Amino acid sequence: MKKISLMLTLALSLGFVSCDDYDLPNPPAQTNPQEPTFEAGSLNVSSLAGSMVIDLTTVNDANELVALAEVTAVENLPEGYELSFVGQMAANDAFSPAVEFETSMDETKVLANPDDLDAAFHEVLNTIDPSAKTVNIRYKAYAVRGTSSVRLGGADVYYCPMTASIKPFAPDFTVEEEYYIIGTCTNGSIDASKAIKMTNSGASPYDDPVFSVVVDITSDEAAGGYNWAVVPRSTLSAGKGTVLAPSDPELASDFEGYLVNRDASEGIFGVINASNKHLITVNVRPDSDDLYSYSVQLAIPNLWTPGPANGWNQGASQLLYTNDYKNYEGYVHIDGEFKFTSAPDWDHTNFGFASAGKLSTDPGAGNLKVTQNDEALGNGLYWCTADIVGLTYTATAINTIGIIGDGTPGGWDNETVMTPSADFLTWTVKTTLKEGTFKFRANNGWDINLGGSLDDLTPGADNIPVPETGEVTITLNLSSLPYTATVVK
Repeated sequence: MKKISLMLTLALSLGFVSCDDYDLPNPPAQTNPQEPTFEAGSLNVSSLAGSMVIDLTTVNDANELVALAEVTAVENLPEGYELSFVGQMAANDAFSPAVEFETSMDETKVLANPDDLDAAFHEVLNTIDPSAKTVNIRYKAYAVRGTSSVRLGGADVYYCPMTASIKPFAPDFTVEEEYYIIGTCTNGSIDASKAIKMTNSGASPYDDPVFSVVVDITSDEAAGGYNWAVVPRSTLSAGKGTVLAPSDPELASDFEGYLVNRDASEGIFGVINASNKHLITVNVRPDSDDLYSYSVQLAIPNLWTPGPANGWNQGASQLLYTNDYKNYEGYVHIDGEFKFTSAPDWDHTNFGFASAGKLSTDPGAGNLKVTQNDEALGNGLYWCTADIVGLTYTATAINTIGIIGDGTPGGWDNETVMTPSADFLTWTVKTTLKEGTFKFRANNGWDINLGGSLDDLTPGADNIPVPETGEVTITLNLSSLPYTATVVK
């Protein structure tokens, strides 16, 4: 069994004395006696969590502490010293990163305050969702005398690695999983068969409370005023109850403002007086005044990408496309920096730099820059994504593009690399194809790939049937939408 040195000799005690003004009856002898050892197995700590859910609210309301672990064996602890533990919590069993929390001892049990566990839980998981989640916990052990302590086993020794299911304190508001639009689309009633479902990023609505939906408003609907309000799933299921409607009916047609909780029977709605597709966005987490912010904007079919690569000319830039008018993606030729714009000019919404990975619509926001490991990247092709509701973006450098598939020389195991043009928007390769299928993929991986048909290539789409066998020249065009390719024999 591994021996772990425990510095509890008189020499160590002398170190305690010099720090804490303890009186020794006699000075230690000037010798080098055999240092006492503490076997790792001599301190046994077992989890008390089991498979139960630790409900912090229940424990706190009972004015109790959480019993996390129990010391089942301890030997060779010198007289006058007591055991003490510091807990570490993490989202993974590698404990990277870890958050520490205080513990106390009640005879053999290791206890923690619900407040300390709640704080660690939220920091580790970066969530305010009140549902129970599993975390990893372990302990650093100390021998303590007065205000002095020595860690048992050294810096790399931890005890009782365990998992625990913890239900944190709930916030002082409730957010439901699903929200819907009612109004004109439901003939003014709460009709579950006609209500239009809103969506968020897919994360917990406590952590991402921004829900959005695109409504396609006809000319007749716009002439009469397109009515809308937001209902949670509970109201939709009951056919009555609370809706989120404009806080001031006089401002119901404003493109942005606030909603409040109202009874559906009041019949108050937001109003859109223009036809075409509109994006309705609502933050379903109330602010300090119990208001819910919203915005209504004309749905943007594309984002433009002006920058030095195209002379800051939207008309010469590549477009990002969208399937939901919230998330956009596409290939972009970038030379150092760029911006996203909602129109082929500077007179509409422009998206600039807020912070790393974050967009800003402020007029004075700086240019977006492509970086890797905090170093600026230069001229090249990038796969860009943008979330104009969550105001986030990514720009992934495209180092290679190749063809791969059972119709190519390398099969599905080895891709055939293509050659880019000077502006990185056209990629070609001369190769030999046989009967089968193939796809285009970037960076020798599957995260970014194109499939479907040669005249309408789509990310992640099906394999492309080989149109010509034998020696061919394949040309991939990424300069405009839709992306296309040719295979010439």
